[in-house]
Amino acid sequence: MSRIDALIAELCPEGVEFLELGQIFNMKAGKFISAADISEAHNSEHPYPCYGGNGIRGFVQTHNHDGKHLLIGRQGALCGNVKRADGKFYATEHAVVCTGKGKVDMDWAFHVLTAMNLNQYATKSAQPGLAVGTVEVVRAPLPPIEVQREIVKVLDTFTKLEAELEAELEAELEAR
Repeated sequence: MSRIDALIAELCPEGVEFLELGQIFNMKAGKFISAADISEAHNSEHPYPCYGGNGIRGFVQTHNHDGKHLLIGRQGALCGNVKRADGKFYATEHAVVCTGKGKVDMDWAFHVLTAMNLNQYATKSAQPGLAVGTVEVVRAPLPPIEVQREIVKVLDTFTKLEAELEAELEAELEAR
């Protein structure tokens, strides 16, 4: 029996609870910012990263969030992708900002939301999009925080091993 199995047996013998994402996170769309206010350069005038629906768009003078959050892309073919943001940053209206409620390890939540393939809930139009209200009612497991943290340890180990294997493979291919 693995450490995770033992924790689940001990802490939730009836099984892991499933909740709507809106019960696990506060979820809000970011705010509009003009493209003219976004700089490609990170400097003293533009110290804060600006996230759109697919990651960092550039850097801005102000921030509208501070702390550890997850961002879900809302627009385009890649909507539903999940990014991590930590510290002070600006989130545009093309990102859903997720703030954990209660006992949620945001690194665990990143892995869960990524695995959920949120893109499947996008509107099927020329410009696919995700509404906050649509995502809020999707259900996900919420194991006890101790289980979440143990899962993160395992996934981080796999992520590190994967990066090491990729680096070795790259080095081997370059040597040929």
